[in-house]
Amino acid sequence: MVTIEAARAAKRALAQMLADDPRVNGVGIGGTKSAYVVKVQLVSDDDRPDLPQEIDGVPVQTVAVGRIKPLSTAHSE
Repeated sequence: MVTIEAARAAKRALAQMLADDPRVNGVGIGGTKSAYVVKVQLVSDDDRPDLPQEIDGVPVQTVAVGRIKPLSTAHSE
């Protein structure tokens, strides 16, 4: 069983590894209380970085979400 603490540590480690990769939008935690995973959000399934199947015993999953950008740069008051 993967604990939330293990998933958080694996997320931090993987996020550091992928920090400068433009193919990655973000790294998060998913799953359930008994089966946590690290989720990597990719720009495209066609151009994906080499990723481990697991990091520190925590499974790694990917999901292609496209390019993420702000809806607007204007701030409302």
